[in-house]
Amino acid sequence: MLELVAQILAYTGVGLVILVVGFFVLDLITPGNLGKLVIEGNPNAALLSAATLASLGIVLWFAIFATDPGWQGLDETVVFGLVSVAAQAICFLVLDLITPGKLGEELMAGGSGAGARIHPGTWVSASAQLAIALVIAAALI
Repeated sequence: MLELVAQILAYTGVGLVILVVGFFVLDLITPGNLGKLVIEGNPNAALLSAATLASLGIVLWFAIFATDPGWQGLDETVVFGLVSVAAQAICFLVLDLITPGKLGEELMAGGSGAGARIHPGTWVSASAQLAIALVIAAALI
């Protein structure tokens, strides 16, 4: 029983690290301080962050499900999680290249508070994050 609890804690720790790394990578490729924008109520920053974190969660779930049980699958979960972080960053940068202007600047400039609006590009970016996660998850099974 204690070994199972230790494995759960290890996988949880890996999951938290991957989620934090994913958030910081998104922060690096978007202008401004992403955490501050979310706290200030920028709906674009919040939606894109939420989509990225949920997408990473999907990949982590499939990585844990598809790999060897117990300690054997932990290293593969780390690798698949980091691959997902990189793929999502690349996806965002590709979207930035194929859309007019600078996508990150457009999304993060949406303002904060009650009058702020979600930019249509945020929905596209969030959907792309989810799509990439589903592709990676499908590759795992």
